[in-house]
Amino acid sequence: MLKPGRRLAAALLLSASAALLRAAEPPVLHVPGAADRTITAASLVGHGRMDVRVETGDGDAVVYHGLPLLEVIESAGLDTRTMAGQRKTAPAIVVATSRDGYMVAFSMGELLMHRSDPRVFLVSETASGPLPENEGPVRLMVLGDRARSSYGLRGVELRYIGQNPGAAPKPKR
Repeated sequence: MLKPGRRLAAALLLSASAALLRAAEPPVLHVPGAADRTITAASLVGHGRMDVRVETGDGDAVVYHGLPLLEVIESAGLDTRTMAGQRKTAPAIVVATSRDGYMVAFSMGELLMHRSDPRVFLVSETASGPLPENEGPVRLMVLGDRARSSYGLRGVELRYIGQNPGAAPKPKR
């Protein structure tokens, strides 16, 4: 039988181990009507990846590799290119949650407005290699908005906060 002090140490060790295991889990993308998808680090640095240059406070810059958040959401099957798709997604927001519970939100209009010049990215590595464990495996980068740039994402969720007329079939009576 363990002494009280050793029990506490063992409990702390188990708790720390569980936290480290959770830290390594990739985030999940949830889009209503589609199966949840895991956002792996590899999926963000393959075909179509972009370099995201972020200035640091000391005048240096870090180059991250990843994909625009809008592109990742569209790859899950979300239609934003047709008029019907735009009507449906107009009242939608995207909520990103970090492992520590920090949450940020974006309107779909905000993401669509910058389609040709994206500002919001999911990144999984820098030019020098994978993200540090405390930042990854996936990080949200928002150019020009450090408060909404989040470390260690746990999930990204599309939420509809309303419905436009004509955006969905009318219920049968």
